[in-house]
Amino acid sequence: MSARKLKETAVKKQKTNKPKKEKANGNIEEVTAAEISGTSADNKETASAEEDLLEKERIRAQNMEDRFLRVNAEFENYKKRMIRESSDRLKYFHLDLIKELLPSLDNLERAISHAKSENNDVDSMIEGLEMVNKMTHEVFEKFGVSRVDTIGEVFDPNFHQAVGVVESDSVPENHIVEECLGGYLLHDRIIRPAMVRVSGKN
Repeated sequence: MSARKLKETAVKKQKTNKPKKEKANGNIEEVTAAEISGTSADNKETASAEEDLLEKERIRAQNMEDRFLRVNAEFENYKKRMIRESSDRLKYFHLDLIKELLPSLDNLERAISHAKSENNDVDSMIEGLEMVNKMTHEVFEKFGVSRVDTIGEVFDPNFHQAVGVVESDSVPENHIVEECLGGYLLHDRIIRPAMVRVSGKN
């Protein structure tokens, strides 16, 4: 084969290969354009999904804030109600005790009015006063108030207050001989110590 023919064959091959290359390049451009448009569509879908999610989260946050504000308002109302009820409880705390003491007061007034009348029956007056005293102590016991034991007991500075010493051989030392003023306990707490005289040796 001559050089000329070889050259012509090579030129023909180039001509036939050129459209193929152009066609391949065209295909690549189409595929790339399709991919770009596909990516663009995907991006749009992703952006739309993100917008939806963001909107849902905004609504959820708004609902949580509304709920928090409602709970906070309810708690503030509850606090105010508790303060008001506590104040009322303290204000009327002694109501039951006073109700229970009123009959004793009535009986005491009757005894005073009886003593002022012309009929001065001392025995019946003493009996009336003892009844008032008994009723009052019963009311105190009902509310957990008890009297401090004194005469014959060992002196205890937690419950007794010594106001004097009585010298005695018959009563052991440091024992209570006489009660000057009664002491009282509310359950296990001292309200007022008993004022007493205590025995001492010569």
